[in-house]
Amino acid sequence: MGTFEGKVVLVTGGTTGIGRATAEGFADAGATVVVTGRNAAVGEEFISALRARGAKGTFLAGDVSREDVVRAWVRAVEREFGRLDIAINNAGVEGTLGPVAEQTEENFRLVFDTNVKGVLFSLKHEIPSIAKQGGAIVNVSSMVGDVGMAGASVYVASKHAVNGLTRSAALETARLGIRINAVAPGGVITPMLDRFTGSNKEVQAGFAQAHPVGRLANPAEIARTILFLASDAAEFMTGSVLTIDGGYLAQ
Repeated sequence: MGTFEGKVVLVTGGTTGIGRATAEGFADAGATVVVTGRNAAVGEEFISALRARGAKGTFLAGDVSREDVVRAWVRAVEREFGRLDIAINNAGVEGTLGPVAEQTEENFRLVFDTNVKGVLFSLKHEIPSIAKQGGAIVNVSSMVGDVGMAGASVYVASKHAVNGLTRSAALETARLGIRINAVAPGGVITPMLDRFTGSNKEVQAGFAQAHPVGRLANPAEIARTILFLASDAAEFMTGSVLTIDGGYLAQ
C-alpha cells in the first residue's frame, strides 16, 4: 500500500476499537491524523501517545450526529493542515438490542442519528474538501448491512443505510477524483462487542465459532483493509462494500 506521507486523514470515532487501530495505521504510514470523538480526555491522551512515537495529528471533540460539529471539524482540518485527503467515517453505536416489537423511538433516534446522519453529514462536508485535490473516503459498515440479524434490527437497518449512502455517494463523486467505499466487518474484538454480548465470554466464544475461521477479528486486521481502500492500490475501486467476516456470510 505504500506510504501516506503528506496525506491528511480524518477518522471519526477514532479513540477506540477499529477507529483507533485505523488512526494508528495511518500514523505509522506517515499521515497526519485527525481523530474525533466525544470523550475529550481519551482523545487527547491518544493523540499524545501518537505524537510521542513521532506521529503528526490532533484531536477534535464533538458529536458526529450534529451537522454544525462535523462542518467545524472539516473547517478546522483545512485551517490547520491546509487540506483533507482521506476520511474514515467510523463513528457508530449499537443502541439497545432486543426484538423489533420492543424497540423505542428513542433507541431508533440514537442509532440512526450517529450511524446514518453522522455518515451523511460527514460525506456532505468531506466531499467538497477532498474534491479540491482528490482522495478517498471509507465508511465503516458491518456484515449485517446486507443481511438480517434477530435482536439487532435497528442497528442492522442503520448499516443497510450506510451501504446505500456509500454506493450512491460513490456514483456522485466518481468523476471528481474521489473514491468512496465501505468495509463490512464481522465480529471484532472491541468495546462494542463487549456491549453487544454483555461481556459474556461464553457468548463471545460462541460468536467466534460461528465464523468459519473459528475466531473473531482484531481491530488491526480491519484497519489494514481500510488503509488498502484508501491507498493507490485500490485506485479502481469505488462504490464497493468490502466484507471482512472470516467467512460468516458465505455459510
